[in-house]
Amino acid sequence: MVKNSNDGQAVVDVLREINMAHDGMLGFAYAVTALFSFSLSPLLYKVGLRNKLHVLEANTLRAWGALALLTPILIFQGFSSASFTAELAVFLVLTAILGPVIGDTLFMYAIRGIGVSISTPLANTYSLVVAVFSVALFGEKLTSINILGGALILSSIWLIYLERKSIGKGRNVVLGLLAGIATAILWGLSIIAMNVLLINNISPIVIIYFRTVIVALTLTIITKALKMNFKGKVNGKTLAALSIGGFFGIGFGVIMLLNAITLLGAGRASLIASASPVVASILAMLLLKEKFRVRAIIAAVLVTIGAVLLK
Repeated sequence: MVKNSNDGQAVVDVLREINMAHDGMLGFAYAVTALFSFSLSPLLYKVGLRNKLHVLEANTLRAWGALALLTPILIFQGFSSASFTAELAVFLVLTAILGPVIGDTLFMYAIRGIGVSISTPLANTYSLVVAVFSVALFGEKLTSINILGGALILSSIWLIYLERKSIGKGRNVVLGLLAGIATAILWGLSIIAMNVLLINNISPIVIIYFRTVIVALTLTIITKALKMNFKGKVNGKTLAALSIGGFFGIGFGVIMLLNAITLLGAGRASLIASASPVVASILAMLLLKEKFRVRAIIAAVLVTIGAVLLK
């Protein structure tokens, strides 16, 4: 009897190890998918912006295209609104307006003005913003490792500032740099609002989908109010680039990251996904023929390391 009991426990242990290994591999796959989703989206935005589209118009097209691509995922997954209160709806609107509406419009402006390899590391300094507001609003404690991460992110901003002369001269470059910094602040605030929804057990897919609905409707109202006209500005390549970029950047990539966090934990999942500024900068230089800048690569690496240390 003792032998049979031991054999049974051994089988259970083996099955548990197999299950953990499976979860680990699946979590890794999710994290890598999130990494490349976040890395490819800025490149696709730049391709979509190679015309006379205003950034608000481009963001509107991106939102509707992303929504169309996200709809099958929501239908397949299903959702329940039972736990969705009016108070949580306010946070859903906040995360939509602060992030994809205003923040991403500024991000597109930065991409058009200073390129992907500069704007992406700059915008991804949002980790520092999240840390600062988490301390101010929720009383979270900072460790010495967190402070080191913040210092590295600030150093990356300084490196990008030193690189400004190689980007170009004039008002557009200055505004592009400021837009990148403003993007980081708004993304940080948007993530804090989203975190309130996640804490209240709202499904990530529900958050992402209905946030995108709010974004698409809001931007449509804005472009209509400003009497913007898409006629003659949009072709198949533009629409595809913005739609797929939006799907990866504000939809699928976020869902993959949250799935990775569930299986790997926040630390390991974020360690992989946080490398997106480095990958995006390198891909922009290789695929979009942006100028190779050593400082930009170093800044992206500092942002990545800093983000990991702030987790």
